[in-house]
Amino acid sequence: MFGKKSYLKTLETRKQEILAQSDVTRIELLRDWESLKTELQRVKKQVLTAGSIASSAVVVAAAASVLRRKHEPPKTETHAKVPWVAAALNGAKVGASLFMKLRSLTRERR
Repeated sequence: MFGKKSYLKTLETRKQEILAQSDVTRIELLRDWESLKTELQRVKKQVLTAGSIASSAVVVAAAASVLRRKHEPPKTETHAKVPWVAAALNGAKVGASLFMKLRSLTRERR
């Protein structure tokens, strides 16, 4: 009978250890979850800021493109028209350069 009590005490002790470890793991999971939520909110804010800057840069690039075309002399028929893909890529280049410049300026402010 003495052996059975010892074996049961060992099992009960092991059960208590597992329950304690489970509580610790649960607390760590909750902390990690809160950290993840905080990080996602920070990333979301940065993405929204970048999106608004990018959309503003696209508007500026489009306006610059329109103004630039108004001041160009009329093309003769010998010049080939610029394909829309090339025009879109040029606009994207201008937008990207404006975006990078604005991003560097906002980082300097911080």
